Amino acid sequence: MKYSTQENIRVKNQLVDALFSLLKKQSLSSITVTQLIKEAHVARGSYYRNFETMEDILEYYFGNITKDRKYHPQGNPLQNTSENFQAIVESFELLYAQKEKLTLLLQNGQSDYFDRMLTDLMIESGGNMPARSPERYRLYIITGAMISVLSEWLLSGAHETPEEIAKITTDYLKSGVLE
Repeated sequence: MKYSTQENIRVKNQLVDALFSLLKKQSLSSITVTQLIKEAHVARGSYYRNFETMEDILEYYFGNITKDRKYHPQGNPLQNTSENFQAIVESFELLYAQKEKLTLLLQNGQSDYFDRMLTDLMIESGGNMPARSPERYRLYIITGAMISVLSEWLLSGAHETPEEIAKITTDYLKSGVLE
């Protein structure tokens, strides 16, 4: 990898770390670029060369969480849970590894980033559906349930292992939540 590419990644990661450091003390909407670059120890130009907004930093962060997956689900992973169980466990493991940062986002009212990330992952795995297809609602029902499970799991301290929470989730989805 070229030095300039490595340096660019380093700067982006410093900005991500600085953003989460500041989120420990204040809300996302109150963080300024000046505070961020000071906390990250980077130049203002470095910030603007890489990001336009604070939200862009979060998009970059979420994009990196799942980029090194080993298991890639086949079809809709939550519909074919037995074939994709290892991919589901891996998803929870990846999120568990980021529990401190993700919990900070949830505590700061930023669950919409979970929603977007999970919906994008579900569409990527299960395929996009025609706008008029009633099946598309299944995607949003499952995604909504997953966001709620993830949020509760993280905010309550993530006491279950990633494998345990994956099993609980898939068991409910397979048997039907209302049964």
